Amino acid sequence: MRLPARFAFAAVAVLLLSSCWWVGPPFYTGDPADAGPVGPGLYKIDTLGDGKPAHVYRIAWQPDGTIVFTPLGHGKDESAWSSVMTRFAVPGRDLWIVQEVPAADQTEVSYGLVERHDDELWATPAIDCDSTAPIVRAAGGDVDEPEAASNVADDEPMGTSNEMQADPGAPAKGGGATCRFRDRASLERALRAYIAANPRFAERIRFKRIGD
Repeated sequence: MRLPARFAFAAVAVLLLSSCWWVGPPFYTGDPADAGPVGPGLYKIDTLGDGKPAHVYRIAWQPDGTIVFTPLGHGKDESAWSSVMTRFAVPGRDLWIVQEVPAADQTEVSYGLVERHDDELWATPAIDCDSTAPIVRAAGGDVDEPEAASNVADDEPMGTSNEMQADPGAPAKGGGATCRFRDRASLERALRAYIAANPRFAERIRFKRIGD
């Protein structure tokens, strides 16, 4: 499947995962009065622990509730992108579901999570499917696995004693499974199970407001 739309808080590692992500129809619409955990404005944003300098972004809320992230001064290859965030009620947590904004030709979007901690966000902007397949299945989602590749050389006769057949029920080498949700209820069951199993999200992003 296609990579999810670039998300302001995603580290490069997220985009280079060997597998795909949690996807489904766009279940959520933005709330222009409560569009996300970070208000509109100009911010210096620093991904903690990656050893890279902070970058400047303008965060804007649109009338339809989507959030637009515009990088400033990052080079010619950078462009604005947008997401929908909706509050996710979990006792004792300040959580938001992150939904990719679909392109015109797109029927599925990716899903992730962020949590506000003072001037930081803890984030899992795209959830890996290969490592969470049991959670997805238990919640009522589907796991689409690529066909397993055979370890047999193309020129080796079939049926020989040293033939090594791949397990037809196993994902292909390198991963690549996609987790799909057909309804919002199964997605949210899976998200709750994911949060219980992963109470601390991997990414830490610090925001410093520097202007309107």
